[in-house]
Amino acid sequence: MLTTVHPPYDSRIYYKEAISLSNNGHEVIIIAPGEYSNSESTNGIDIITLKKTKSKMFHFITMLRILQQGIKQRCDVFHCHEPGSLLICAIIKIIKRNKIVYDAHEHYPSLIAEDAMFPSNTKSIIEFIVDKCERILCRFADSIITVNKTLKDRFDNLKKTTIIFNVPSLQNFPLKNKEKTEYEIVYAGNVNKKRGLDKLIHSMKILKDHDLPVKLLIVGNVSDTKEFNLWMDQYLKKNNMIENFKITGWVPHDEVVEHIRMSSGGIILFQPTYYNNIIGLPNKLFEYMACKVPVIASNFPEISSVIKETKSGLLVDPTDISEIANAIKWLFENPEEGKKMGISGRCAVEETYNWEHMEKRLLKLYEELA
Repeated sequence: MLTTVHPPYDSRIYYKEAISLSNNGHEVIIIAPGEYSNSESTNGIDIITLKKTKSKMFHFITMLRILQQGIKQRCDVFHCHEPGSLLICAIIKIIKRNKIVYDAHEHYPSLIAEDAMFPSNTKSIIEFIVDKCERILCRFADSIITVNKTLKDRFDNLKKTTIIFNVPSLQNFPLKNKEKTEYEIVYAGNVNKKRGLDKLIHSMKILKDHDLPVKLLIVGNVSDTKEFNLWMDQYLKKNNMIENFKITGWVPHDEVVEHIRMSSGGIILFQPTYYNNIIGLPNKLFEYMACKVPVIASNFPEISSVIKETKSGLLVDPTDISEIANAIKWLFENPEEGKKMGISGRCAVEETYNWEHMEKRLLKLYEELA
């Protein structure tokens, strides 16, 4: 497992893929960047962390360190997770003739182009260049993994592509019946303006004006600019909404699960700011479903497909604060319907959208590489 940007204990890379492969007889090494260089072994997996540079301008130095370490390994398969590590693995393949699995978690051309280090007038050019380079590098891959149907369609004409959804493990979401916190909705993970936090705050103001005391719980942090954080603080104080708004900061995953279970609804409001957001299928959608929590989410194609198929929630225009407010209001005025959505979502997770099911796809893919 080789990555140039993800941490060594990334949820998908370590806790899902690496552990699944290790538990089924594969010898696994993870090479990843970190705050400092280190080598350790845990759960039978060797972890090699290489110190990353502080500035993105010098990211190529981190890549060279990872390339050097990768060449030292005697591996049958290199499993890479973004265009940078795909480039490294392509170089290693030319030298050592090993096999490559490319795991495309995101639509990287639009995600990379959106980085703040690039001027806005260059984003389309950056996206075009990354797209072409990624497609060329994919020719070195023996198999491609993606996380949704849109990305699979993108790669299908290049190489055999398998969807392995980024879904939770059932063992981390045992079925429990919890009393819900009245009028509380939850957002699990870090949130910002691109993920609709400003729209959600404005929607809460509408509900407050209609005497519906909705509380918003963010299980994570607000990761935005100082200007946005200042606006948010002033807006909440001005409208007497401080008591309606809580941020936990980072908490262990088991606590995240308990917070979700206690809530009456889970929300996802990705904004149509760039393509990767529009086609995203976030893990939190399936975590809400696993906790029997009805979902309110952006009416984007991948999310819509899952929610319509599973009947697990409501879809909204994420830019329309009135529509968001009405969806939250409907959920609290129709608790029995919301309960049915939660149960339906949980059933879908138990039947399809769980890591135990995805693990079988991963192991089959590796059997075919042998």
